[in-house]
Amino acid sequence: MRVALISPYPDITAYGVRAIAAYLKANGVAVRVIFLPDPLGDALTDAPERYPAPVMHDVARLCADCDLIGVSLMTNYVDNAVQITRAVKASSPAPVLWGGVHPTIRPEECLETADLVCIGDGEEAILDVVRAIAAGGDLTAIANIQARRPDGTIVRNPVRPLTQDLDALPAPDWSHDDHHIWDPDRPEAGVVPLTPAVTEAFLARGTVSQMLGKIGYQTMTGRGCPHRCAYCVNDAVKALYGAKGYLRWRGVGHVMAEIEAARQVLPAIGYVWISDDAFFARPLGDIQEFCRQWKERIGLPFSCLGSPATITREKMDALLDAGLFYLQMGVQTGSARIQELFNRKAMGNDVMLAAMKIINDSKDRMFPPSYDFILDTPYETTADRLESVRFIARIPKPFRLQPFSLVLYPGTKLHAMAAADGFLTDERRQGVYEKLYDAPARITSICSFCWPRAAGCHRACWPCWPRTALADCSPGRPLTRCGGSFSGSWNRSSASFGPWRGGRENRPGPILARGRGWRAGLSHRSGQSGREPSGTYRGRL
Repeated sequence: MRVALISPYPDITAYGVRAIAAYLKANGVAVRVIFLPDPLGDALTDAPERYPAPVMHDVARLCADCDLIGVSLMTNYVDNAVQITRAVKASSPAPVLWGGVHPTIRPEECLETADLVCIGDGEEAILDVVRAIAAGGDLTAIANIQARRPDGTIVRNPVRPLTQDLDALPAPDWSHDDHHIWDPDRPEAGVVPLTPAVTEAFLARGTVSQMLGKIGYQTMTGRGCPHRCAYCVNDAVKALYGAKGYLRWRGVGHVMAEIEAARQVLPAIGYVWISDDAFFARPLGDIQEFCRQWKERIGLPFSCLGSPATITREKMDALLDAGLFYLQMGVQTGSARIQELFNRKAMGNDVMLAAMKIINDSKDRMFPPSYDFILDTPYETTADRLESVRFIARIPKPFRLQPFSLVLYPGTKLHAMAAADGFLTDERRQGVYEKLYDAPARITSICSFCWPRAAGCHRACWPCWPRTALADCSPGRPLTRCGGSFSGSWNRSSASFGPWRGGRENRPGPILARGRGWRAGLSHRSGQSGREPSGTYRGRL
């Protein structure tokens, strides 16, 4: 038996695909992994044919001897999955299975193209599909699997209980054994074998990796999220399983063993991005043990995501001591009314400011944090926007502001509400399928309120960036609140992490600005390994 697993994501970390591959291999199944980074990347383009015909020919050739073909996708990659599926079906009789967050939410739509759909976590379900194929058994009677019968009716099997012991699952597969890739930057080369050197080259393209001169490695230490934000698909997946037991953590030793093994394959790894939706939600004792083992076994700088209600002084101190150098936190809005709409009332402005004070107290030990905001909310009024601006003026400096454009994802409460209220009438035309979850917001909607003046800076330009004007703000360029004085040093050549000297020559590129006011900075996304806003569900195949 051989299974082909295909990832269309721009980021070749593809955690879910690698996790499935590792599980199948551990159970004696031969696996071929094919990475097809979307050539259009962050472009908000309705282009059903995402890949050149020669690439699809190569993919079909690689799948010709496979007994099952799996494709992982989020909503933004439906067009990719359709093109890939049609290509492989033209030359292979093997069933095609779609998995990930979009098939979990909209299985019937996916079954218009795919033969099988996996709902929710996929390791055990896909292994059962493989065994059924090998035995000539029934593929329509497997928990977590939905299928269309020959008469067109759909078999809807129940989901199996979530795996609670994540340590029983192997770490993601970074072995490069029968891994293949198509590089959009070298399209003429076609799909070629993936080597550690090629992987390191891809990871080095990340924005932060380029800035630091170090290669980043992304991992997750758990599954699930403690929150139920109305714009996030986590809420819909929780409803599928029941909220109890949805948030699960890997053991500390399991995580350390993964990173140690990855460094054997990719020795150039220079920092780690922990991409759990809310890493700070781990219990204090777990975090303290994590930090103890991290210092003993890993010793690399790392960054993570935190949610306002989970950040405490004790956790922050332990993580900083272990090597935390950068933190990202979801703010989303400063409007109490929109917070309630987002189901984030428990993370109101007072809670967020308390978390921000804890972060700011450590400003001489880490990079300025990034605070994510969601714009383009159809329910937002001028008063709501101004309330957010006034809240931003209260945030302790320095920090990066990352505005993102709302995507009304299927399955979310906000999607259902917007559809019922007439704000969402045509998903395709309104970008639900094309607009990435980290799509840059329309900064012009902020600029129309004269953001610097509203935030307390009565300057049309900035002394530290005199050529930057408010009119220069553009999508994909997060705004950074400037100010404060630093002591110490930041050494780019060795990429050591510590406090920075106040001099401009030691400013670490786009993350830190000096003086007063706002500036337009570089996007932290653009292929960055591990760059995802908090509150985003990374569906597993």
